[in-house]
Amino acid sequence: MERSYVTASHWVPYKRLDLIVDAFRDTPQRRLIVAGGGPELGKVRAGAPSNVRFLGAVSREVLRDTLRAARAFIFAAEEDFGIAPLEAQACGTPVIAFAGGAVLETVRGLDTAEPTGVFFSDQ
Repeated sequence: MERSYVTASHWVPYKRLDLIVDAFRDTPQRRLIVAGGGPELGKVRAGAPSNVRFLGAVSREVLRDTLRAARAFIFAAEEDFGIAPLEAQACGTPVIAFAGGAVLETVRGLDTAEPTGVFFSDQ
């Protein structure tokens, strides 16, 4: 069985949970696990495809174990500093991130000798 992709945050509009979930609509063979809560969660959950699983708020231990087992961590926000991509990398999990904000300083892309993730530019 293929490992799941994971995303985790306090879900507010600029975190772009809608974008992440929509990306899995056209790939039903891939699974996404969503951890965290927030005002965007209910709206996105209501229209999510069946290959997306929502965990809600989880303990640090559950998040760590989920990240360690993941195929990759997905991060679609443009933030001054996002801790979640660092946590994923600390667990040995590669990051798929929007190419903007501080993540460009904390994730090493495919153009480096030791990449820790890949970037996408379209939102």
